[in-house]
Amino acid sequence: MQDFEIDLPSSLDPDAVMRAVEDVCAKEALDATLKTTLKKYPGCVHWHFKRRNERGVLEVTWWGRDEDAKPSRLWLSIHGNRQADWILELMPRLGKLIEAEISP
Repeated sequence: MQDFEIDLPSSLDPDAVMRAVEDVCAKEALDATLKTTLKKYPGCVHWHFKRRNERGVLEVTWWGRDEDAKPSRLWLSIHGNRQADWILELMPRLGKLIEAEISP
């Protein structure tokens, strides 16, 4: 599995983060095929994004952990069995676009 961590400002609005993820992915012609949470990261929001008619799944996870004084995390992931060239090419640019969207 490959992860791409997205830098977050020290103060942010969780709703703005989720909106930024969904808006930026939509602008990049990615379809959200799943929005859920993961047992491993309690309280997180986890998405699967696909590009129309292409194989591969880009995963995005937002874990706002302010309740236990740990910093929040936002990252993009690709599992080996869901890998595709478009994802590897898109991950760095998508990360920068999301960072720009949520930065003040």
